[in-house]
Amino acid sequence: MKKILKRVGVISLFGLMMIGLAACGNQQSADNKDSGYNSFISKGLNAVAENKFDKALTYFDNALTQKPKDSKAKAYRDQTQAYLDTQSELKDGEVQKTVTTVTAGTKVTNGAKSLNTKLSNLKKTANADLAEYRQLKQDVADQLKVTDGSYDTGVVKQCQDINWRKKPYLKKLKPDVDKLLKQAGQLSSTSSSTATSSSSSSTTTKTVSAADKKEAEQMRTNIVQSDPDSWDSAALAQVPDSVIVAATKKSNDMGGDPGTTANMIAEQYPNIKKGNSTNSDTDSSDVGDKPYLNADEAKQQLSSLDYYRKNRSEIEITSTTKGTDDWKFNFTKGNMTGTIYVENTGLISATSSDGKELGSGIWR
Repeated sequence: MKKILKRVGVISLFGLMMIGLAACGNQQSADNKDSGYNSFISKGLNAVAENKFDKALTYFDNALTQKPKDSKAKAYRDQTQAYLDTQSELKDGEVQKTVTTVTAGTKVTNGAKSLNTKLSNLKKTANADLAEYRQLKQDVADQLKVTDGSYDTGVVKQCQDINWRKKPYLKKLKPDVDKLLKQAGQLSSTSSSTATSSSSSSTTTKTVSAADKKEAEQMRTNIVQSDPDSWDSAALAQVPDSVIVAATKKSNDMGGDPGTTANMIAEQYPNIKKGNSTNSDTDSSDVGDKPYLNADEAKQQLSSLDYYRKNRSEIEITSTTKGTDDWKFNFTKGNMTGTIYVENTGLISATSSDGKELGSGIWR
C-alpha cells in the first residue's frame, strides 16, 4: 500500500510540473508575441517618419500577424495603404479618385498622429491637383471650340509648358492638350524659343481692365515683399498682367498666398526666380527619380510656408538633408527645434521636434 501511495504521489507531482511548464511556455509565447508586435509597430512608425511607406505597410502587416484583431495595427495599416493608394492614383492620372481615397484615409479612427498629419497634407495636395485639373480641362475644352483662330495665348502657353513627368495627374488631358496645340499651330517645326517669344509677345498685348492692371501691380509687389531673396522684380515686370491676374485667381481659389501665386507664374516664366537655372530639370543633385528639385530650389520654396515667412528673422536653418522624396530643413527658433519638409509632391510643412504641426502649404 505504501508503494502504491508513493507512486501516486510521484505521478501527481509530475503532473503538476507539466502543468507549470505548459503555463510558463504559454506565458513566454505571449511575451514573444507582445515583443514582436511592439517591434513591428515601432519600425513601421519609423518608416513613416522617413516617408518609406512601402516598408511601413509591411511592418504593420507583420504586427497584425502577431495580433490579428488589434485595432491600432489595423488603423495604422489602413492609413498607410490609403497614402500609398493616393500617390499611385496621382501618378496614374486618377486625380478625381485620389481625393476620395485620401479623404477616407483621414477618417480612419485610432490612427497614428504622424500618419494623420501626412494624410491631411496629402489631401491638400490632392485637392490642389484636382482644382488645377478641372480648370485646365475647362480651359482646353473652351479653346477647342475656337474656330476663328482667336485662341487665348495664356492657355496655349500653359499647355505648351506642361511637364508631364512632373504633373502625371494631368495626363488624362494630354490627348486634348495635344489636339489644342496642333489646332493652334504650336506643334510646328519652329524652335521652342521662337514659339515662346511669339506666345509671350501675344500675351503681352492682351488687353486687361484698369482694375486687373492694378491688381497685377499689387501682386508683383506682394510677391517680391514676401521673399525678396527668391523673386526678381525686374523679371516680374515683364510678365503680362493677364498671366498674373489668372495666377492670382487660381491661387486664391486654392487658399494660396503670394508665394503660391509666384510659383504658378514661374511655371510659365521661370526667369522670375532669382538664380534660376534652365538646366534644373537635369541637375544631378535632384531628388530620387523626380529631377525637378535640388537643394537650392527646395530652399527657395521655404517662403511658400506661412510659418517660415512670418518667423524668418527668428529661424535658423541648421542642416539640410535629402530624403527619399523630399528635402528636410532642420531649424531652430529660440529654444525650439523642428523640421521643414519640402516634398516633390508639391507639399511643404513644418513640425516641431516634439511632434507639433506648425503649418503646411503648397509650393507648386
